[in-house]
Amino acid sequence: MSRQFDLGAVARTLMFVLLPWLCTVAILGVAAFVSVAGALSVRLSRVRQALEKRSLALLLLLAFAAWAAVSSLWSNYPDHIQALKLWLTLLGGLLFADAASKTQKDRKLTNSTGTASFVVLAILLGIEALWSRPFNHALHPTLDIGTLDKTTGRATSVLIGMTWASAAGCVGWGPSRLRVMGMVALLALGGALSLQFNQIANAVAFGIGLIAFALALIAPRLAIMGASGGLASWVLAAPFVTPLLFTDQRVVDALPMSGAARVVIWRYVSGRIPEKFWFGHGLDASRTAPQMLPVRADYSVAAIPLHPHSASMQIWFELGAVGALLAAAALLVGGWSLAQRSRGDRFSAAAAAATIASLGVIANLSYGIWQEWWDATMLLAAALVASAAPRAASS
Repeated sequence: MSRQFDLGAVARTLMFVLLPWLCTVAILGVAAFVSVAGALSVRLSRVRQALEKRSLALLLLLAFAAWAAVSSLWSNYPDHIQALKLWLTLLGGLLFADAASKTQKDRKLTNSTGTASFVVLAILLGIEALWSRPFNHALHPTLDIGTLDKTTGRATSVLIGMTWASAAGCVGWGPSRLRVMGMVALLALGGALSLQFNQIANAVAFGIGLIAFALALIAPRLAIMGASGGLASWVLAAPFVTPLLFTDQRVVDALPMSGAARVVIWRYVSGRIPEKFWFGHGLDASRTAPQMLPVRADYSVAAIPLHPHSASMQIWFELGAVGALLAAAALLVGGWSLAQRSRGDRFSAAAAAATIASLGVIANLSYGIWQEWWDATMLLAAALVASAAPRAASS
């Protein structure tokens, strides 16, 4: 009997083959490749099943994205293309995640190709770190290392998102001793690279993720709910708690320049949120606050440099309390769903808890929530988490 050609499986495999190079030198292309692979993997029967199941977590996520798109109507940013980009990335990424985990065969393919992609990406980033960014210098010979590290730092964020599911997936390989050795080796790779490229947020995210990973091996469901519940609570509390954390100027002065700049940005955003508390200023309104604010005597920063370097702050500023409530609800319900599905499998629970915790830290310290490559990274990590249970029964 001849095997049926699976275009989606080929597309997803090719995406993982290309992912390390894309992350290392052309990070902005990740979203397009994930979305195309997802679109080529679509099965109408699976879409119909998803609609029939009416997953509350999925409905809340889609409601959040819909609210973001609708907020373009009152945004003072003139270019509203971001709403379309958000939906294309979201739908493509969801299709990718669904196809990557729909059967045992698909989970094995995703886990093996994803882990191989992780290892190759780690090797490329190791070369970049050890030999002064040779790949990026070859493409951009006039740029200094600090500028190039914006790309390598983003690539490391992708690597951190992939670390936990890749490590957890090792439990399905070979003898028990090799499983443990493989898991430890992949965690060590992720940890070592999180310390590179002058990105403190990546190092902090890995540390928090490692704690969540370890806790989930002891108390799986509690760790997942702790990660998702903690992140949901921060989404709701960030604009009100953040100013209180930095009332002492001596604390701000002790921070590195990048940290002090973030505090100045967060203070400004917190002060602007009450202006449009319920509905927010609209999608991409963060791009309309270019005025400069002093950080230290010799350094100033834009009030909001394209985004507030905090997903929670950006949600509040652009989408208001409605957006924050939808985001928090999606996180809580999604965490509950993951906790129930991970029952009986501590390693997949560890992957889920650590992924939520580490990406949550990065999202609240580094990137704009509408950046396509970052959204694709989170959806890609979700696909890997869904594939990290090799002992699961076929669906």
